[in-house]
Amino acid sequence: MYPIIQPAPDDFDELTRLWEASVRATHHFIPETYIQKLKPLVWSVYLHSMPLYMVRGDAGIEGFMGINGKMLEMLFVHPRAIGTGVGKRLMHYALEHCHVRYVDVNEQNEKAYGFYSHFRFRVIGRDARDASGEPYPILHLKLGGIMKIENWGLVPYAEAWERQTELFNAVVEAKQVGEPYENRMIFVEHPHVYTLGKSGKEANMLLGEAQLKMIGATLYHIDRGGDITYHGPGQLVCYPILNLEDYHLGLKEYIHVLEEAVIRVCASYGIEAGRVKGATGVWLATGTPQERKICAMGVRSSHFVTMHGLALNVNTDLRYFSYIHPCGFMDKGVTSLQKELGCEVSMEEVTERLRKELSELL
Repeated sequence: MYPIIQPAPDDFDELTRLWEASVRATHHFIPETYIQKLKPLVWSVYLHSMPLYMVRGDAGIEGFMGINGKMLEMLFVHPRAIGTGVGKRLMHYALEHCHVRYVDVNEQNEKAYGFYSHFRFRVIGRDARDASGEPYPILHLKLGGIMKIENWGLVPYAEAWERQTELFNAVVEAKQVGEPYENRMIFVEHPHVYTLGKSGKEANMLLGEAQLKMIGATLYHIDRGGDITYHGPGQLVCYPILNLEDYHLGLKEYIHVLEEAVIRVCASYGIEAGRVKGATGVWLATGTPQERKICAMGVRSSHFVTMHGLALNVNTDLRYFSYIHPCGFMDKGVTSLQKELGCEVSMEEVTERLRKELSELL
């Protein structure tokens, strides 16, 4: 199997010929005059404006692609290599190594649309004309398609757990029988509550039932991973209910995405945050005696569909963490955006920033 490599400038003439041969074989709706109009631009502009990757075989270059950030700008396979898996190899490389999330495709090019649909790209928009203003409609595709965003407001934990479980089960069932479903990102706050994950230890809850009632809190044993944590007003909880296969993510990669989104949100407020080896979530002052957690995470996954998620302390009453060993740690502190910044922070603003970062990363 030939490796995927980056071409040298000496390869550009052959790449241009490959582009022309591929377009003639697959874009029957484009007239000859338009191909001749685009051809010099391919060599002089497009091939020089982005990183390129190609597969070279015994007969020459079999296929190539150009990537600009998270956008797959072009992917062309020589007619002699169609059906040999070259396109799929390039696409897998684009997803796994270049983290491509977007691609545009001519609406009339049904085979190309089918190819990208196989990789779980979905339509998120359409333009009636292409970038040159010609009447060839363009479909804008995104990996996983449009994610439904919901803000539930302040909801008791039991009610939210029941609602997200129903949505989670619906996605799992639809996926198993090949029916359509929606990926969702749910934002919510809860009244005072403690949740203990499947691997959690009862000893990490320091209060009994009577004491919980005195502070107006409840305790639930739930089906996510992780130990004990607290949810309450002023804490932003996010429950993504996603089919990870739509985003070509494994569970560890998904957790990394959640952490990265929160790290970026913290950075947007001038707060340096990071990860701690052997512990999920997002932390401040990592590797120092002042190490403290600002965001807890716990996820359940079945058939690569997720529920539960993350809890970011925004304006959280941190006293409630003193009644537990948060996430099972007895020697770690907790913090919030409010505590770090010295002022109350807009929940709406944090929600929008987190939504934006997650949407960009997924």
